[in-house]
Amino acid sequence: MHAAAVLRLTGTERAVAEVAAVAEHTASLTAAASALGLPPDVPARAGADAPLVPLLDEHSAPDAATLLREIREWSAPALSLAYVPAFWRALAHQPRLLEATWRKDRLLLGAGALDEFTKLCAALAVAQFRQSSYWIPYMTQMLRSRGVNDRELVEIAGAVMHYVSFNTIAHAMRLESPVSGITAADVAPGGHLEHIVPGLRKRVAAGTQSSA
Repeated sequence: MHAAAVLRLTGTERAVAEVAAVAEHTASLTAAASALGLPPDVPARAGADAPLVPLLDEHSAPDAATLLREIREWSAPALSLAYVPAFWRALAHQPRLLEATWRKDRLLLGAGALDEFTKLCAALAVAQFRQSSYWIPYMTQMLRSRGVNDRELVEIAGAVMHYVSFNTIAHAMRLESPVSGITAADVAPGGHLEHIVPGLRKRVAAGTQSSA
């Protein structure tokens, strides 16, 4: 609730909804990767344990071949890979599930009220929180391909560590957030909380215009 309230300081409820959607999506991805026993393959690793289901490709999964080719083409610029990551190859056993999950992934992690980079940082944070051996290196690779360095990755991990601590304490003490009622209108021009973060709205607006 605290994080949602902070996000509302951007002045848009859509940004809150987008981060919630990214968090839900990444949580479901981590659960599926763990359920299928997928060892990390982004970036490529030698000597990894075998997954619990065979990994299909365009030849062994003809019903999913078109989509797998699409993912392969996407992987080159997005992940610096020449192959389809194991997660998508595992889902190819159920082509409709593969397509639904892939389309959702592209929709949720694409630019919206928030830019793609911000969403990837949120996705990595959720993967770190869920301690996913598959999705942490996957999301890290996506961010590295966009120029993120070691210091910035540690900064994300530090933020996760900090808020896991805060949330654990708040949950243990059954504390209610004092800012859970904040809405976008409250921090919009003329709102009764317009003054609480001087300059934030200008920075957000400038970032939105530059990404347009």
